[in-house]
Amino acid sequence: MVPVRAAEIGAEAAQIFPTSPRRWQPHRYSDAQIQGLDQGLRSGGIPLFIHSIYLINLASPDELVHKKSVEALAHALLFGARTGARGVVTHVGSHKGTCFASGLERALTAVQAARTLAAEQASRPLPPLLLESSAGAPNSLGRTIEELGVLVGELGRGTGICLDSAHLFAAGYPIHQEAGLEQLLEKVEAEVGLDKLGVFHLNDSRFELGAGRDQHANLGDGYIGYEGIRRLLRHPYLQSVPFVMEIPGLEGHGPDVANVERAKRLREG
Repeated sequence: MVPVRAAEIGAEAAQIFPTSPRRWQPHRYSDAQIQGLDQGLRSGGIPLFIHSIYLINLASPDELVHKKSVEALAHALLFGARTGARGVVTHVGSHKGTCFASGLERALTAVQAARTLAAEQASRPLPPLLLESSAGAPNSLGRTIEELGVLVGELGRGTGICLDSAHLFAAGYPIHQEAGLEQLLEKVEAEVGLDKLGVFHLNDSRFELGAGRDQHANLGDGYIGYEGIRRLLRHPYLQSVPFVMEIPGLEGHGPDVANVERAKRLREG
């Protein structure tokens, strides 16, 4: 159970998928299960974030994929409302070689449709939608801070961003260096607004700067390194932003005590 696991590893924030991240079919939860999750995390003071499934492509020109993406995002938003989540994180997707403008239009349409569908079923307000920075793959939306700024500006209220350290590094942002991190955060403030940064995915990178490859490493074991992770955790602008990890863990089972303790040591010293 999520609250038990969070307590075991000493987590201060949690992120979960509403269903298997690689399947379209949603999972149905009972009210008792939702209540147990909500109360368990609240009792530990742990904010919850929901991550939509990986199959979602809000910018897809394929009508069936677009439709399924709307339904999957609506399910994630509804699950977020039921659990009292602080935000729902989603990848925007790829325009598949059409163009940014057409992909943007499809993504905006998809988000609006998903919000409408979820709101019709929700008994609580929908949580903010947090658009995640991509690893810089060709045709992806959200691979630059400027693109995230356009998306957030068009979608308006109830929309923010999720930054991922491994994705930023893969996309060519030198956040492992002091100057690079400062420039990034200045750009975020100018293009989006740091107040729209809802959560930060704290991951090291298995590949070098600008590689465009989304492969996460345990904290300090990749090319961002201990110093780069320390700068992120200790930066004054990020002190109120929750960090969650999406890493393999020392034994391949995901975030663990060892990585949580690494993060806390780097934050404190």
